[in-house]
Amino acid sequence: MLKFVSTLALTVLLTSCEFGDFGPADRFQSDFHYAYNLTPDGKVNIESQNGSIEISGWDDNKVDISGTKYGSTEQLRDAVKIDLHNTPDSVDVRTIRPTGRIGNSGVRYTIRVPRKAQLDRITTTNGSIHVHDVATAAHLKSTNGSIRAENIGGDVDAHTTNSSIDVGSIRGNAVMRSSNGRIQADNIGGECDAETTNSSIKVRLENAPSTPIRLITSNGSIDLAMEKAPKNDIRAQTRNSSITVRLPATTSARVTADTSNSSISSDFEMRTQMDEDRRKHHLEGTIGGGGPHIDLSSSNGRIRLVRGSSGD
Repeated sequence: MLKFVSTLALTVLLTSCEFGDFGPADRFQSDFHYAYNLTPDGKVNIESQNGSIEISGWDDNKVDISGTKYGSTEQLRDAVKIDLHNTPDSVDVRTIRPTGRIGNSGVRYTIRVPRKAQLDRITTTNGSIHVHDVATAAHLKSTNGSIRAENIGGDVDAHTTNSSIDVGSIRGNAVMRSSNGRIQADNIGGECDAETTNSSIKVRLENAPSTPIRLITSNGSIDLAMEKAPKNDIRAQTRNSSITVRLPATTSARVTADTSNSSISSDFEMRTQMDEDRRKHHLEGTIGGGGPHIDLSSSNGRIRLVRGSSGD
């Protein structure tokens, strides 16, 4: 037994000598900086791992890339490579992490791009993405990292897992997909399509989009507030949680609401042929002169239609 313990201790000691003392993942850091000219509407692609990406628009026709490589050891930090390819019309950035080594490493990016640059593919793992002040579409994807997009002149396509999505002042469409992460959206000019699991969805719209609104989750609440009367259909669906839809007093719509083991309430006067007992769990009716279809569905969760300001 003594011989076995001694052998084990020697093995651990040799292993420690070989791989080093692993402290925090960013114990060892080094900064880098690159800059490339780019046509105003050129494409920018970024593929990273274990690190955040922040992108902002500016008035220069240039891509400015600053960042920090990090590692739990100096060897791991130095083994991280930044693969760059550029032409007058595109800039591609890719993080290459070492394989087959024990320890942690990654890269954090801060990038400025021409405001009209096309953010064709922005991806990372185990890190957040933050994009703001760009005039065109942004395609964003993370794994285990949050996504935030603000003041975007085009469409936003945001996908993540196990984290949140926050978007605001989007003048195009917003398609948002998460799992186990909340979604929050404010002031979407076009289509609003949000889907997650095990978390909430909260949307506030200053203007009424001319395209449908779709909000789907499970085990999380849905809260939709519109400052102007809806122009197109609304669909909100959840399980085991509540749905609250806040609409201006001038709203005209057709309403279908279903829940089980909970209640349905409405601040609006509604024309319906249903008796009072059935309306507790299922409601079909018309607000005002009718119009877009508002379809609300929950199980084990309350549904509320709340009348707000007068709107337009």
